[in-house]
Amino acid sequence: MPDPAASESHALLTALRQQAQHWLATRAISGDTLREALPGIWLARSGRERVPSAALYRPALGAVLQGAKQVLAGDRVIDYRAGEALLTRLPVPARGVVAAGNRSAPFIGLVIELDPPLLRDVLTQMRSAPAAREVTAFSVVSLQAAVLDCLLRLLRLADDNEDARRLLLPALQRELALRLLQGPEGAAVAALAQPPPEARRLGTALRTLQRDFRQPLDVTALAKRAGMSSSQFYRRFREATALSPLQYHKQLRLLEARRLLQQGGTSVASAAFAVGYESASQFSREYSRLFGQPPRHTVAVSRERR
Repeated sequence: MPDPAASESHALLTALRQQAQHWLATRAISGDTLREALPGIWLARSGRERVPSAALYRPALGAVLQGAKQVLAGDRVIDYRAGEALLTRLPVPARGVVAAGNRSAPFIGLVIELDPPLLRDVLTQMRSAPAAREVTAFSVVSLQAAVLDCLLRLLRLADDNEDARRLLLPALQRELALRLLQGPEGAAVAALAQPPPEARRLGTALRTLQRDFRQPLDVTALAKRAGMSSSQFYRRFREATALSPLQYHKQLRLLEARRLLQQGGTSVASAAFAVGYESASQFSREYSRLFGQPPRHTVAVSRERR
């Protein structure tokens, strides 16, 4: 016999995909794109498979409406497809790639930024709240009907008038927080809202790294800030992010350098020194290794677009 819950989820996913296509079509948006439909809510479309693209992944729910995607974080390979979403709990540099998508059936994704204070407020008001557990930065979530229904109403709101968007968006964001906390990955979402003590200390170290990435890496000082020994800190850091502290630090530098080069008006050497490198040649080698192209290619593309 057909599973009623699966049939409902399939119907909602289809409606959600159609709403996303409608939103893009009515704005005459063609080709590959990433557009903000509502504050903190983004629609992505790609008509071709891509090489991995490096970015800093922040706390968010990245739902696939059509096609499939893959995220490479250190030595971890995370695959998810239509009807699933990537839950990102910690800010982590990673490489994302469209694994399935073509012109006739493009990849369509929906990214919703997650607000820890909002999640925490909802969590504290729940009578049956999930207990937070230690989790890694990434986990794959199967989208339940209640979450799909909320996402569908969010996308429909993106087509509504300004007053409706302004007044109804906070309520829908709050409902989405509740549905995620009530879902099968509720413990992972709860850990984003109220991290366990060790995860909270590790989060402090991550924020320090993001703020001070231009400075030389001092793992001993970071471990002390996290209240751990150097060996314990290294182990927990790698378990959570799939990266070593050195890899994390280096990728933050390179991502910022790419941003500077894409803005234009910055030389390769200036970008290298601006993010803390002392050797432009070492910078070029590591940039090429992460992004698959030398920094001068980024400069050339930036000039063509101006």
